[in-house]
Amino acid sequence: MAESLRGILVGLGGRGRYWLGNGMRHPDVRWVAGVEPVEANRERAVAAGAPADHLYPTLDEALAAFQGRADFVMDVTPPATHETIAVQTFAAGLHLIGEKPMSDDFAAAKRMVEAGRGAGKRHMITQNYRFGPQPRTTRRLVAEGLVGTVGQIDVAFYMNWADSPGSHYVTQPYMFTKDMGIHHFDMLRYVLDKDAESVRCATWNPSWGWHQGDASHVAVFNFGGAFAVHRGVGCAVGTRTTWNGEWRIEGPQGTLTWEGPDLYYTHLHRADKPRREQVFPDRPATPAGQDPLLTEFAAAIREGREPECNAADNLHSLAMVEGCVRSAEAGGQKVSLTDLLV
Repeated sequence: MAESLRGILVGLGGRGRYWLGNGMRHPDVRWVAGVEPVEANRERAVAAGAPADHLYPTLDEALAAFQGRADFVMDVTPPATHETIAVQTFAAGLHLIGEKPMSDDFAAAKRMVEAGRGAGKRHMITQNYRFGPQPRTTRRLVAEGLVGTVGQIDVAFYMNWADSPGSHYVTQPYMFTKDMGIHHFDMLRYVLDKDAESVRCATWNPSWGWHQGDASHVAVFNFGGAFAVHRGVGCAVGTRTTWNGEWRIEGPQGTLTWEGPDLYYTHLHRADKPRREQVFPDRPATPAGQDPLLTEFAAAIREGREPECNAADNLHSLAMVEGCVRSAEAGGQKVSLTDLLV
């Protein structure tokens, strides 16, 4: 087997330590250095297994120390810093895998895509939800025509989301749509194997909401004649959905529904024999214990191909977020996502 890919992990806070552990368990990844400006986070990372002798306060220092001895950077920092890290990474001749969202600035995300393309390096975004059994199995069933040509999709998501006082999730505008919405928007694109063309969106906060920015929305996407309605409430204090949400995908031959962790096919029209069947998920392709995103990223580097949810592809998911925000700010007017991507 080829030697493990050597990675520099940037950001060693809570989410960074999550990826630290994933990489340590992965047979094709080896962390050679870490980057973290906060000493307390560095100490926690060392206790979790980070390379104690190779932790640096800045990425520049890590890149200089490991010039020619690293293959990729993993960026687990706030979205506002992603462009800077991408530019540094590509200038050093390394591949990049970064946390979603790719950026909090759509223009910056477009520049990042071009930077990676110009450098000829792989750039992947960690859209982990699409790698779960429900979306993977649903994509196959839709492609096989189980429900016929999909005409409409309803997604409901209710969660008591981001309730730590003072965090940027609570204080910044539209964070529920930006940070959680993109997971579901990306899954919509993945399941349908289509890109959304336009969106209308309304956002609000109920009286009891704890977010300073709106944390509830209804978005209606047009996927070239198939319409998807996404209803999200980030300050739900009653019954919650799963993190995937409750889905209903409808065509002339019936519906596929996500009911909790389960998947069902139903066709109850009186013209046909009624059917109501549970569909058991496909077996995951990734070996047990391996993170599927790291597996896909490593395979893409070794095979010289673009990874799934690469930055250029992910720009279409980010455009759905950008379109929602622009529509909400314009009182629910339709926004062309095709125009955003020009």
